[in-house]
Amino acid sequence: MEKIKFTLNGLIGQPYGTTFEVKNGQMVRLSRKSSEEEKDADGTSGIDNRNLNDCRSNQKLSREEIYKMKKEGVSGESIVETLVENSSTFRTKTEFAQEKYIKKKKKKHLNVFTVLKPTTRLLCEMHYNKGPSKICNLRVDSLSQMLVYGNVRAHSKLMVVETCGGLVLGAVMEKMGGYGTVVQLYTGTAPVRQTLEAYNFPQHFYDSLHAFPLNKVNCLEEGEIIRQHNKNISEVQVKTEPLLLGNYGGKTSEQNIEDISDVPKEGVSEFELKKEETEEDTVTENENGLSSDRDVSKESETQNEENQEGKGAISCQQIAKRKLEEERNAKRQLKQQHLEKSRQILLERNMDGLLVACKLNPTPIVMSLMEYVAPSRPIVVYCQYQEPLMECFVKLRQRGGVVHLTLTETWLREYQVLPGRTRPNINMSGTGGYLLTGTTVIV
Repeated sequence: MEKIKFTLNGLIGQPYGTTFEVKNGQMVRLSRKSSEEEKDADGTSGIDNRNLNDCRSNQKLSREEIYKMKKEGVSGESIVETLVENSSTFRTKTEFAQEKYIKKKKKKHLNVFTVLKPTTRLLCEMHYNKGPSKICNLRVDSLSQMLVYGNVRAHSKLMVVETCGGLVLGAVMEKMGGYGTVVQLYTGTAPVRQTLEAYNFPQHFYDSLHAFPLNKVNCLEEGEIIRQHNKNISEVQVKTEPLLLGNYGGKTSEQNIEDISDVPKEGVSEFELKKEETEEDTVTENENGLSSDRDVSKESETQNEENQEGKGAISCQQIAKRKLEEERNAKRQLKQQHLEKSRQILLERNMDGLLVACKLNPTPIVMSLMEYVAPSRPIVVYCQYQEPLMECFVKLRQRGGVVHLTLTETWLREYQVLPGRTRPNINMSGTGGYLLTGTTVIV
């Protein structure tokens, strides 16, 4: 499926769980009955596979013939049936080997997929299989333990610090169901939430989400971030008001136009200045009673019209700049309001938990955010390495205020469950990272 190009416009309006097949770059919806049908073996099978030799000569069809069949539009099921018929070793394989062979060929030649509803487990497994480094190698069992140890539930107030693209944040919001308060503390200029957008939450889920920069936590009490942000907005307004509103030296716009007309400004071309001088000379000659020809009068009228068009273009540019600056100021003020609201939530110091899963050193993060967590509340810290959590463990023991400190390694073994073939999977991940958990108390 990864090598096939097709549009997803046909998914709009279709329910989750719908199965599609790609044919000639277009999606064709399959019925539930046809999608559940599977090709079974004809009942002829061997005792064991000891005499099988894996070589290309076992398959009579060549690659060119298979490619030609695909190009002619032959369905994937027909291609699989043809491969089974032209395999010289298929009937000598065991029943289990035949099922495995058919399943492998279907996966390769059948362009069938099913649309699933995005869930935390699905998104976590997808990112873990494609690029585990993007989510700090956070496995689904480690994420589930974070949610359990963190006591994530509806109507709770939680702090989340993560650099997993919004995966942990989305998992918390999904379990809370849109009820409660979540404060995301982020690094950089803005929070990263690519995975969060894949959940497709309704709007009331985002109404409970707040954000605050992690590098401004130490100045929450003084409110320096708020005053500095207001100062930046006022400086921008002072710099832009004279340019956009025409407020020069406390004079009106008409007075400013009269004063500016004698002073050459940037952005005014020499051609426009020459036209203005020509217009002034023409006016002076008319006042002194000098006669002028009709051609000269026509040229002056043409210049006046061009002058008015130029002034109109400049005024349109000023209006556009003014609107753009007003939109920017409105966004700044809205961001300022959100920051102030997040600040007030943190200053209440009654958060119900702290969840940390990031690539940064967790020790200074946990030490600076602990004071905003209410007593008898959980703290959960995830890291893919053991050493940073050991340092955080020692610092918390020295500081006090946390009991039941536990450092564990998440471990998971997956099993294949089939009739007569139940066993652990051959390929499994080595480790799922480490968790540091504890409960806050009053010192």
